[in-house]
Amino acid sequence: MAKGPEVTVGATGSFALQLWQLKKAAGDPSYDRMRAEFGALASKSALSDAARGHRLPSWDITWEFVRPLAVGVLGQDPRAARRAWRLKWETAASQPDLAVAAIPGDRSTFVSDLDVPDGTRVRAGGRIVKTWALRNSGTVPWVGRYLRRAASFGPAECVTPAEVPIPATRPGEEVRVSVDVRVPETPGYHQVYWKMVDAGGRLMLPGQRAVFFLLEVV
Repeated sequence: MAKGPEVTVGATGSFALQLWQLKKAAGDPSYDRMRAEFGALASKSALSDAARGHRLPSWDITWEFVRPLAVGVLGQDPRAARRAWRLKWETAASQPDLAVAAIPGDRSTFVSDLDVPDGTRVRAGGRIVKTWALRNSGTVPWVGRYLRRAASFGPAECVTPAEVPIPATRPGEEVRVSVDVRVPETPGYHQVYWKMVDAGGRLMLPGQRAVFFLLEVV
């Protein structure tokens, strides 16, 4: 029998715990059974990883974890279950994990999308560059920081770097941060969330929302 989440604190850990509780409510089937008998369209390792709590699963993996259990086993309405779990997932994706404490005086303000507004229609298989403008609205200089890809959802994955550098930014200054995106071939809405980390990979600004881009692939 598989073990429960290894991490249960923070947004990601709490979400993993909810997935595990759903699995228990459905009789705690094995991941092999979820795939072979209940029709989960994800690998055993992906399903197992979703409930460990180390990182937030993609929306696609989340739904393939939830759908066979909530709908197939527990008989919940598919649309209602999808809406409810999508809200849970988006809430977790928009909240930094709580394991890293904020640095006093450290603060960021989202200024604008400088190109590719949210919901922009883009051609399948193409490439774009997404640029955000951020302001260092605190009293702590940003040195050696990055935006790290934190989560995504959609019928397929946008291909991006795992992280992109943030130029050194003094308090009060604005900075532009860009990411190269290879658009998937699958039509539909695709969204990717990003969070600020330091050079050691520690999460910064834990009390602030992630930045993201949202594309409609056609």
